[in-house]
Amino acid sequence: MTKTEYARYRGVSQPYVSKLARNGVLVMRGDKIDVVATDKVLDDKPVEELEEPQPIRTAPRAGGDAPPSQNRTSYAEARTIKMVFDAKLARLQFETKQGKLIDAEAVRLRISEHVRMLRDGLLGLPDRLSSTLAAESDPRKVHVMLKAEIARELEALANAIGA
Repeated sequence: MTKTEYARYRGVSQPYVSKLARNGVLVMRGDKIDVVATDKVLDDKPVEELEEPQPIRTAPRAGGDAPPSQNRTSYAEARTIKMVFDAKLARLQFETKQGKLIDAEAVRLRISEHVRMLRDGLLGLPDRLSSTLAAESDPRKVHVMLKAEIARELEALANAIGA
């Protein structure tokens, strides 16, 4: 895909795509852009990183200007992929230390613990209310009692999650 076609495809200006090409961000196959590989590189970077990307230069290949094999990754592509991976890993470590990210397994365990508490509380409603509800003849009072007990269980869940 040409730079103009790629700019239209990405919804950006052609000078911006040229700037990315000059800085070595685009994955090129001869004079065409490798769309799949370039999209992977660009989609992995936040917009602020793309404003001033670091240049990536490839070493001249032995054997002239023949395009690289479609099945092989060039050194520049491999280096770009490694740089993107390292940047993502550094961002994850930084956000974890800031407290923006938490352990997903710990969250799953805590949620399952609270859901079990809610389940147990709801399943205990018939045992707690059966004799009171059986003695009540007014449907409105039965409704109010049930609603109050369910609200109490949900409030207990909300308090447990908030603690």
